[in-house]
Amino acid sequence: MQPTMVTGSPFDTFYGALAFGRDEVPAPRRRLTQDIDCDVCVIGAGFAGLWTARALAARGHEVVVIDRARVGAGASGRNAGFVGPGFSLDLEQLVRRVGIEPARALWALSREGVEMVRALAHGAGPDAALRPVAGRLDVWMNEDEARNRRRADWLAHRFDTPCEPWSTRELQDVLRTPTYQQALHFPEAFHLDPLALALHLANDLETQGVRLFEATEAREGDLAGVRKHVQTESGRVRAHHVVLCAGVPSGRVLPAAGRAVMPISSAIGVSEDLGDRLGAVVQYAGGVCDPRRAGPSFRRIGDRLLWGSGASTRAAPPRRLAARLAGEIGAVFPTLKGVRIEHAWVGTMAYAVHAMPLIGRLEPGVWIASGLGGRGVAMAAIAGELVAAGIVESDERWKMFAPFGLVDTGGALGRLAAELRLRAASLRRQ
Repeated sequence: MQPTMVTGSPFDTFYGALAFGRDEVPAPRRRLTQDIDCDVCVIGAGFAGLWTARALAARGHEVVVIDRARVGAGASGRNAGFVGPGFSLDLEQLVRRVGIEPARALWALSREGVEMVRALAHGAGPDAALRPVAGRLDVWMNEDEARNRRRADWLAHRFDTPCEPWSTRELQDVLRTPTYQQALHFPEAFHLDPLALALHLANDLETQGVRLFEATEAREGDLAGVRKHVQTESGRVRAHHVVLCAGVPSGRVLPAAGRAVMPISSAIGVSEDLGDRLGAVVQYAGGVCDPRRAGPSFRRIGDRLLWGSGASTRAAPPRRLAARLAGEIGAVFPTLKGVRIEHAWVGTMAYAVHAMPLIGRLEPGVWIASGLGGRGVAMAAIAGELVAAGIVESDERWKMFAPFGLVDTGGALGRLAAELRLRAASLRRQ
C-alpha cells in the first residue's frame, strides 16, 4: 500500500479514518440553506464546539452548530488522541505568570476536563475505538534521576496529580531504546481514537435536538445588538449568543479573535503492521511523549505504531513526509529502521502567543473557546462547560483565563518569526 497523504485542507475526506482502523468515513451532514433562530450559535464543530453545544443543550438551550467543513475535520479528528492534564504553556512558566494558587486552580480545571472525556468514553457503549487505554509517559533524554523525582513530587504534592518517576531501568523495560533515560508516568492519562470521540459527540448532540450543519462557513457577523446575526453562504443564524469555537476563529466574524491565534501544524504517521517487531521494542500500551518543543509522541495501535512530531506554521505537509517520519522512528528504535509508513497527514492546531487557551466572554453575548494549543481533547470539555455555565448561570469561572486575553500574533511577520523558532528547535532536537 502506498502512503496516504493529505494536505490538511478542511475539505478533504481522509479524516484519519484509515489510520485508526476504519475503512470508510461517515456520510456528510446537511448544510444550512435557510435563515434560522436559536438561543446560541456555536461556530466550529471540533471538540470545543461539540462540548460547548453539549453543555448548553444539557441546560435546556436551543443550539445551532455550524462548521465550514465537517465534524472533526480539523485538529480534533487529526491528532494522536492523547488525553491528559495541562496546557501548552509549561507548568513552571504558568506559575511564574499567575502565581501558585491560580495555577493550581487552572491545572485542576484541566484535570476535570480529562475526567469528563473519560466518563463520556466509558459511557459510549460497545464502540471499541472509544475505550480509553490508560497511561502516559513523558520521557527525557537526560539521566538526572533526582530532577525527575523533584518533578514528580511537585506534581503530586502541589497539583494533586498522580505521577510516578521511572528510572532508566524501568523505562527501558518497556521501551527498548537508548534515546530516553528517564520518564514520568501519569496513570490517570489515557488515549483513544479522537475522530471516534468527535463523531460520537456529534451523533449524541443530534439526538438531543442540537442542529448541526456542515459545509456552512461563517462569512460575516453582526454581533453588536442583543440579537446576533451570523451570515453564511446560503443562510443566516440569529441567536442571543455566539460562541467562537473554530480552531482558527473566523476573522470575518470577529477580526480580533482571528488575529489572536496562530495555526501550527504537526505531522502524524501510522506504520505498517509490524507484528512481533513492534512488541519487541514498545511494550507500553499507553502514550509516550517527548516534552521538548516539537519532540515526538507515539503509541501503539494494535501492531502498528502511530508517530507524531514536528511543528510548523505551514499547513501543507512537508515533502517526503512519510520518509521523514520513518527515519525518526528508526533513529529512536534502530530495530525498526526501514519501517514503512502507510498513512501520513498533518493536523493544524491553534496556538495563542501566551500558549494558553482562549476561554470566556469577549463582549456581551460573544464568547470564545479556542486556541487550545494541542491540548484540545481534554481542554475542550472543560472549556465548553465554563462557557455554557457563564451563558446560562452567570458562572464566572471563565475569568480564571482572563490573564490570557486576545494578543495579536503579529500577522505574516509573527508567523515568520514563529517558523524560525520552530525550525531552530527542530535542529536542536536533531
